[in-house]
Amino acid sequence: MDEVDVMTRAGENVGKAVGTGLKAARQGVVRAGHVAEVKLAERGITADQVRGALVERADTLMGKAEDWEKQTRRSRKRLAKKSAQTRSDLMGKAEVVRKEVKKAAKSARKDAKVRAKEIRKAAAQLGADAPKRRRWPWVLGLLVAAAAAGYVAMTRRPQEVHLQDEDQVPHAEPVLNGQVPSQKEPIK
Repeated sequence: MDEVDVMTRAGENVGKAVGTGLKAARQGVVRAGHVAEVKLAERGITADQVRGALVERADTLMGKAEDWEKQTRRSRKRLAKKSAQTRSDLMGKAEVVRKEVKKAAKSARKDAKVRAKEIRKAAAQLGADAPKRRRWPWVLGLLVAAAAAGYVAMTRRPQEVHLQDEDQVPHAEPVLNGQVPSQKEPIK
């Protein structure tokens, strides 16, 4: 057999089974309805009475649902109102605490300034009691160091050569091959 044929037949078989099941279910519901009517008739209850009872029961359930919704709506409103009140109370308390902290910080800064001033006064009194240092030995030491540096700079300076002020000295002729040149008389 071909795979396509198998799948087609399987679909047909399933379709047939579903159709048969639905038909049987419908027939069962109809039979149950007839049986229920017979039993209700034996007790003296009509189908209209059953429908009315079902409608009343549905109305009662709907009323309870509406009451529940109203009750939860009221609860939500109360909760929202209470949370708004709580929030405003907390904000008010937070503002009071913030102001108190601001005052405390201000007084702490003021106390710190007063203490710092007292410490400065005490330090100034201790400084006034101590002997003053003399600074003129340092100045004298700096002058001696500057004089020593100037002396060293002057001794290491190269001597100046004045080229234009000097007289022109005749230079001796160079010695050639170990012979001393004789002085020649100028040609007349």
